[in-house]
Amino acid sequence: MAKKRRRKSTRGETLSCNVIISSIRSRVSLSMRGANEADPEVDSHCGLELHGTMSTPIRDVREVKFNLWVDANYRIGPNRPAYVGYITQIRPEVAVIASCRPADFEYVWSLALSGHLTHAYMSFTKPHYSSASVLYMSFSSELEE
Repeated sequence: MAKKRRRKSTRGETLSCNVIISSIRSRVSLSMRGANEADPEVDSHCGLELHGTMSTPIRDVREVKFNLWVDANYRIGPNRPAYVGYITQIRPEVAVIASCRPADFEYVWSLALSGHLTHAYMSFTKPHYSSASVLYMSFSSELEE
């Protein structure tokens, strides 16, 4: 009698972890757009780099680095399920990138600069070839349960 094959689930496995933020680096870059044109404009980009330690390791790695930046033209992409960030590498540290709407970024920026940004939480798909989609991400002054 033939053995029945189990179908591979189309729903991906979701993992989550808490992060304790240990250091914060902020940056603002300014440049000229159309410097030789009649109406040049100042172009600015703001970003935060957050380093921390995850409560649950991903492939034995606990160190994480978040790169957040403001995107005035923030839009949801065509990929489904939709995600808020992306894990781009696992080793030597987990690297997470994400863009934010200006109002959201200003709030995270103010938490960081006031010294109240101490915790993060993220939920993400199971890493495949050292990358994964971040489905949920939060930053706060307290541990999220």
